[in-house]
Amino acid sequence: MIIRLAVAVAVAVAGCAHQKEQHVEMDPIVFAARPEGGVSMIDPEALFAEAGAAYADKRYRDAVAIWDRMVADFGNSRWINACLYNAGLALEAAGDLDGAAAHYRKLTSRDCGSACSDQIDGLYRLGSVYVEQKNWTAAAELWKQTLARKDITLSDRVEAQGRRAEAQFNLRDLGAAERTIREQQDLVKANADVERLDTDFFVGMGAYYLGRIAHEQYRLLPVRGPDKQMAEDLENKARMLVMAQARYLEAMRVNNVEWATAAGYQIGSLYHELYDDLINAPVQASGEAREVYLEQLRERIKTLLQKAVAIHEKNLLMAERNGVENEWVKRSNEEMANLKRLLVPGSPLPTPQAKPQPPAPPLPRPKDELPPRIVL
Repeated sequence: MIIRLAVAVAVAVAGCAHQKEQHVEMDPIVFAARPEGGVSMIDPEALFAEAGAAYADKRYRDAVAIWDRMVADFGNSRWINACLYNAGLALEAAGDLDGAAAHYRKLTSRDCGSACSDQIDGLYRLGSVYVEQKNWTAAAELWKQTLARKDITLSDRVEAQGRRAEAQFNLRDLGAAERTIREQQDLVKANADVERLDTDFFVGMGAYYLGRIAHEQYRLLPVRGPDKQMAEDLENKARMLVMAQARYLEAMRVNNVEWATAAGYQIGSLYHELYDDLINAPVQASGEAREVYLEQLRERIKTLLQKAVAIHEKNLLMAERNGVENEWVKRSNEEMANLKRLLVPGSPLPTPQAKPQPPAPPLPRPKDELPPRIVL
């Protein structure tokens, strides 16, 4: 059995008679006593480098074991924040999101002292893990706490607002999500001539979710009979469609290509959904009379599908111009092919079905590209 003894070394620096003694805190020294006899000294710098090499070789569990050992052995030394952060990254890469979250929570709960930037970085990684886990309640609360801090930059604040709105949207609190996005937009506008943002990604994210809010409100509007009620309901849906489209266009004007392709896809989706709503609207006719009515309606509203096709074509052209290949480009291709099939004469009418919510676009820096911390 190896017994470890951590010793904190203080060096006294001698000066003139009237000067006070100075103490310099060194890294802890750990001695390992071997059962067979003898004592060896464990060098934290060598251990840290060994863990880094394991991480680079994608031996994530080995790296975590070393960093966790350092956390246990070296107490409150300067290595601990980096060890916790790096272990969290390694566990994310290994697919252990619960383990990663536990390490980030331990990091963010430490007294940060003069190293609060480590704690802030841990908060943002923890938030990303919650998003991957779709733990929207925890994510919303985390971003609320982050926004209450006074020591985050403008770019960090804009990101936290965008991510909080995303969590609120997924919790179906559309009103709160819209308020958060409006606060973000006001903040960006107020600081336009003061500080430059690190990225426009989260501005685009906020603008996109404004469109998603209106889009979701469109979906929630009913289409009911008889004819007078149905005409009123369809008018309400048409107005909400116009609002959602305008918001998606604003998101595209941010010029972040990830969110622009997402918004372009959603605009095309709006017109397809309106087509389906009209086809599936309740009618009093039945049997052959209903079939005749639907065929006539289909011919009259096929321009909605044609418009949707044109929108997806433009979205794909924009993506090609910018060299982008993402989930939204893939979906636009699939949706365009589906729409063209519906436009073929004699193709079957669509059947009512719930439309799945598309996944969010990838983050600007995927987690497997994040470098581990170094300690200077």
